[in-house]
Amino acid sequence: MQKEYANRQNMHLTVLSLLGKPEYQQVWQNNKPIAFTALVAELEAKVSALTDLISNQQAAITGYAADKEREGKELEDIAHEISQVLAGWFQDRGRMGDADQIDLSLSEWQYLRDPELVAKAKLLLQKLNAALAEDAPSLTEHGLDAADADSLAAETADFEKIITDPAAASSRRHAFTAALRPKFREVGELLTRMDRIALRFRIDEAGNRFVKSWHKLPATFATSAAPPPQNSPNRQQRLCSSEW
Repeated sequence: MQKEYANRQNMHLTVLSLLGKPEYQQVWQNNKPIAFTALVAELEAKVSALTDLISNQQAAITGYAADKEREGKELEDIAHEISQVLAGWFQDRGRMGDADQIDLSLSEWQYLRDPELVAKAKLLLQKLNAALAEDAPSLTEHGLDAADADSLAAETADFEKIITDPAAASSRRHAFTAALRPKFREVGELLTRMDRIALRFRIDEAGNRFVKSWHKLPATFATSAAPPPQNSPNRQQRLCSSEW
């Protein structure tokens, strides 16, 4: 669906590009039928609004991925630092079983799947809190204290919230999608109105060139009341921008 939005908007921008060419602008701007000039201004405003909506939708999609990547990296980094110190502390006391459960390299932390990362971080936090309760002064000498436990807990909670609540990001995307549909339909209906009167510019050679170029655009309609029969060799397939 994102590709369809982009393709349709590119068609609209192509229409505006054609209308903005000096050799065509002198044909339609403030000339009869004067309604066309007003419709062009309306088209520019609607296409600009669509550009903003599409940008917001894309931000909603990429924003979730960026947040997830950032929070995941922060958790991996802090978990790795704490695990290295705590594992060494356990090893100094001959508690190899405790050390082995948390002694992961940075690449091993990064390799964990999202739920595994959260679970391992929670295990690390549990062991850190237990060690602090057992001998906080000794841990402080090794560079770990309650503030590290708080930081690890916060990073774990932040990442867990993101991976367990994708519905929030999905809801934002759906909201933008719902807003896009009627806006695209409005632009399509506007192009239809413009197409109905564009033929009236065929009063001279410049007007003929403009109308010919206009009807080559895939985002505009033919002005005939009905399409040619299916077996007609001259039938042109047009993408109707108001169709959804």
